[in-house]
Amino acid sequence: MKKVKLVLSFAFILFAAVAIVGCASSVSANDTYVTLDINPSVELIVTPKEKVIYANPLNEDAEVLLVDLNLVGLDLDVAIQMIIDTAIELGYIDVDSEETIVSVTAISKDSAIGEKIREQVKAHINNEFKDRALMGRAEDKGFTPDFLVEAEAYGVTPGFLFMAKSVVVVNDEVLLEDALQMTVPELQAILREAKEAQKEVVSALREEFLAARALIFDEYIPQIQALETDLEANAEVIAALEVELAEAEEADKAAIQAELDLALEAKATLEADLEALVTVFHEEFKALRDEFHAQSVVLRAEIREMNQHRKEVNQAKVQEFLNQMQERRQELKEAIDQFQKLRP
Repeated sequence: MKKVKLVLSFAFILFAAVAIVGCASSVSANDTYVTLDINPSVELIVTPKEKVIYANPLNEDAEVLLVDLNLVGLDLDVAIQMIIDTAIELGYIDVDSEETIVSVTAISKDSAIGEKIREQVKAHINNEFKDRALMGRAEDKGFTPDFLVEAEAYGVTPGFLFMAKSVVVVNDEVLLEDALQMTVPELQAILREAKEAQKEVVSALREEFLAARALIFDEYIPQIQALETDLEANAEVIAALEVELAEAEEADKAAIQAELDLALEAKATLEADLEALVTVFHEEFKALRDEFHAQSVVLRAEIREMNQHRKEVNQAKVQEFLNQMQERRQELKEAIDQFQKLRP
């Protein structure tokens, strides 16, 4: 693990610094990372004043949901209203369903703020269901046993692990092990930077993209690790020779100095080799990103067509629902209240 972190000191630290500094004016330590899972699954970053400053799809259905929605800058309640309305319009929330559950997570560096935002998100969702006379509710997200075991093994909460994995998906230069060492604000900053720079790849391409990325890591990380090991050994030799030179008799100094000069030359060569290798490493990443981003442009056009098609397919059903909504609201108000109280 130490070696991987050393690699990323070359391959990642510049990006991380730029991302975090670049977002410093707009990302606060008190912002909250939120996920809403209806299928579609969406992630948001929300300020303590309940402003949405980041929104991103987590799966292909969410790509369709968000393709023409701009949630950034909206109040949280308005953003949730738009998500629910669009999910209904596209048929992701079935107006004839006996029940709809929206799973929610929220994580903040300040746990009290995170808890407050989570409760507000659930309250806003529940209110939207009530207003539309739909049997639906929000509840805290449950994680699979395997996911809980994985989070425990890493020594983090499931919510934090989920956010760290999201960072790994939207930014191709971050390994999970490094994301887990970061703070909540740092992860949020990288998420926002990735979105603003349009670095994300549409969901349909992500598995292929991550597999291609893994091949690049497999090729270059061992080479970089080997050079770092050689540099560490070289540094020990140089340090020993410098001590030996300082303590040597005058007659021996020339020979020791010659050895030291050779070691210093070897150091310069190793550093140059490492720098060149990291440069190629970055260039291959850039080529990979460019290739998948070009494909993403084409797919986003197809996603917009899917969005329009779903609207047309569900239009009559949704319109009938809207026409009857006021009557349904009166009839179902008490039943919806009871349903939502089953799980706060």
